[in-house]
Parts: sequence; structure tokens; C-alpha cells
Amino acid sequence: MLNISLKHYTNEALISELHILVFQERTLSLRVIAFLREVQCRSLHIEMGYVSLFTFCVEELKYSEGAAYYRINTMQIVEEMPEIKQAIETGELSMTTLSMVQSACKAKKKKTKIKVELKDKRELLEAVKGKSKKQTEAILHDHFPELRSSAKPESEKKLSDDLIGIFFNADPELMKKFKEIKDLTAHQNPSPSYQELFHMMSDFMLERIDPVRKAKRKAERQVKLKVHGKDQQRESEESKDKIQRKGESQLQPCEVESTVESTVEIPPPTPSHHCSAKTEQVIWTRAQSHCEHVDNKTGHRCSETRRLQLDHMIQYAVSYDSSEHNMQLLCTQHNLYRAKQWFGTPFMEQRMGRGSG
Repeated sequence: MLNISLKHYTNEALISELHILVFQERTLSLRVIAFLREVQCRSLHIEMGYVSLFTFCVEELKYSEGAAYYRINTMQIVEEMPEIKQAIETGELSMTTLSMVQSACKAKKKKTKIKVELKDKRELLEAVKGKSKKQTEAILHDHFPELRSSAKPESEKKLSDDLIGIFFNADPELMKKFKEIKDLTAHQNPSPSYQELFHMMSDFMLERIDPVRKAKRKAERQVKLKVHGKDQQRESEESKDKIQRKGESQLQPCEVESTVESTVEIPPPTPSHHCSAKTEQVIWTRAQSHCEHVDNKTGHRCSETRRLQLDHMIQYAVSYDSSEHNMQLLCTQHNLYRAKQWFGTPFMEQRMGRGSG
């Protein structure tokens, strides 16, 4: 914090200067929003290895999650209605209020599949001008009755460095499944806590769906089979007569080395656009179930672990190569970003149904 002495200000000058600074702060916030919009338009956050603008704001710009959320929501609603900039500068509409309105409109669309018309959104913004957060909540509550619910929304709260509180709503069917799992595993733990129960279920699922764990188990099985095979071969060799074993022991090391080297070849072009299951396991293990996009300038690697897809580094139509050396694991956003680099944004948007027609 800057060490600024304000003792020389008169009361009137202090308040006057404060009003000026607050106005400048609002104006600066609008500039930040404009810059964020341009970052999004240029897909700079994607290029830099961030899967979303929200992640970019939190990890690169060091905003809190709440501050990032408010700014992105405000950016979206300002893009729809540029005329509200003046209301932001005057303080009639704050980013908190705008974010609440935008979130409510998104929630309605998600729940009812009906988009809030721009006309209705303008009327809603007029209604919340100059209102506090609590007053805005009441207006939104009346305006969107379909969003009312007695159930508490899902939430996460950090309780300590190594403990997080999680709240979510469980329906009767889910509670029935919890009870069945508890009953079936009672021989291991007669009365597991919900934390132990979730650990158990998570381990069970990850062992079955995580490609990295699958590859590790397969490698362990191969090692066991190899050791077992060597043991059997050793027993078979020991049962042979001394003359045969003596002849086999005369194999020169150089011949063995030559034989091994002759099997190492550069893989030829693969016959299919799709890679083999074995190659896929190698790629997932190499990537450790993370997106492999890395920003060439900063070296920042995308941290996304959801919706990962296999992608050709050099397109198959050019390389005819679906080997592990030409394949990478990318999240949806970086896969699309790579496709736009190869085929151009207009082509990809038209293919995805976003073209102008």
C-alpha cells in the first residue's frame, strides 16, 4: 500500500478529491472490461494456455474468483447494451448489480431454455438502478419466480489449508444409493463418514475411467507376466542337458545387441486417422490427464483436465501420422483453437453452425 499522507487536505478538498477518484475508478473499470473483451476476441487467453477468460482473470491477472466473475458478467451485458456505460460511470449501476442481473438471466435460460429478451433486460436494469444488493435480490426474486427454490445452492468453502466444506442437495434416490454402498462395504468399514464414502467411490471410479491408471495397471501386469515367463524359461533351461545349455551360453553379447538394435525402427505412416488403443494410453500417460497446450512465449501450460480430446499436431491429411509423436491431448477450447489455426476461423465457425449464413 502506498504511504500517502492526506493530513494537508481540508475536509471539503478530501471529499471532493475522493469523488474524482471514485469516478476515475469506474472509468478505469470500464477500460479493464474493454481490454478483457479484446483479449477474448483475439483468443489471447487461449493462446496463453488458459481454458477460459475466467481462468485467465484468476490465474494471470490475480483477481479473486468473485471479482473475475463480476467483471466477465459486466463485460457481457455491456456488450449487449453499450448505453449502460454512462450508468456505470455515474454509479447508478454497479458491477455487482449488473452481474446479479446477468446471472439471473443465464439461470432462466438454463432452466427454461428461454432466453431473456433484450427489451426485458433493459426494463430490469432500469428497475435495479440505484438499488442495493439486497434490494436487487428482491427485485430479481419477484421477476424470476421460476428460479425460486427452497434448496440451498451447491457451494464450497475453505475451512482450513487441508479441509474444504462442500454443501449440495441430495435427493432420496441418491441417499438410497449411499445406503446401499455403506451396506455392501460394511465388512471393510461398518460406519464410514461421508468423506470416507466419497474417497471410496472416487477411487473405485478413477480405477475404471482414468487412462493413466489403466496404463499403469497394464504395465504392472506386463512386468509380472514377463517375470513369470522368465521364471518358466529358466526352469525349462535348467531341465535341459548340459551340452545344450553350454551351446546356448556361447551366444556372443554383440549378437544379442545387434538383434535388439535391429528391432528399433522409425514408425511408418499410420494407416488410420485414429490412433490405436495402445498409443492412446501412451499419450494419456505422457500428458498425465492434462491438456498439453503450452504457450510458446511464457511456457505456461493449460491446467484443464476436463473434456480432453486427442488431436494431430500436424493434420493427418498432411502427415498421415497418428503415432504418439504426432498426437497430443487437448481440452475442447485448445482443440478448437488449433483447428482455427489450421483451417481458419470463418471455416470453423461455419462448420460449428455460427456462420452468418
